[in-house]
Amino acid sequence: MNSKLSTSFVTALLIAVLVGSVNGQQNLPPGNKAPTSKIYFSEAQGESAIISHGVTYTAQQAKSFEAPGTVIETKEKARDAFVYSNGTGIVVEQNTRLQVDHFTQERFQSNSPTRTNPEIEPSVSHSDVRVTQGAIGICTNQLAAGTTMVYSTSLAEVRIRHGRLSIDTSTDETIVDLLEGDVTVSIGALPKQAQVLQPGDRAIIHAAKDGQPVSMTISQTPKESLQALDERTTIACNAKKTVFFDANDAADQEITPNPTVPAQLPKNITVSPDRLPGTP
Repeated sequence: MNSKLSTSFVTALLIAVLVGSVNGQQNLPPGNKAPTSKIYFSEAQGESAIISHGVTYTAQQAKSFEAPGTVIETKEKARDAFVYSNGTGIVVEQNTRLQVDHFTQERFQSNSPTRTNPEIEPSVSHSDVRVTQGAIGICTNQLAAGTTMVYSTSLAEVRIRHGRLSIDTSTDETIVDLLEGDVTVSIGALPKQAQVLQPGDRAIIHAAKDGQPVSMTISQTPKESLQALDERTTIACNAKKTVFFDANDAADQEITPNPTVPAQLPKNITVSPDRLPGTP
């Protein structure tokens, strides 16, 4: 075969394969496109900002944003609590900066029991979140098999498989306290220096200092810190109860937050002053 003809044939074949591949992606059957994950704010106290798609918003209760790329910044005496559309609750304490670098979810499947059970993740998700400074509390539901959840700071990487935990970070150290569940903490992203925490464990990753490299120590969480950490993570767990997420079954599936309403609304009883004891 003529070499020029051979080259032309191979080129034409490659073009045909590429065109067919593109057309195949454009003609995917309905139900194959993953939805965009969401963040729903259940609590917004004090001054904080949400940066989404380059636009800055004031954090407000019952507002939702697309999760990928979102930045949350809290000021002095501020605190936010929100829920990802995979059902994980987060509390962001004052003077904290959190950035969702990556967050994808697979489609919610029709008639799946996980879709209506708030204690089970509705679909497999993959998240990478960066905490630049400050403190957060995390409370997960039962994560789906195959889900990955990674929180990183300038010093550490925390891989979460399930649980209730706190991360507190500064330029000098990162402190990870595990109250319940199963997590692995490593120095940066170095798997050889990873430690699996047990409930009640505290990992402290120390910044390099005086010629010493970054290091990690494992100990028990101090008893005097337990109450504050329990309260922090409980806020994250309570946030999960304020909303459930559902999704339509269109080809471009969209996740929507649905605020929960108590089964029995509280009864506000007003007592007239003349009915109070001791009233003349």
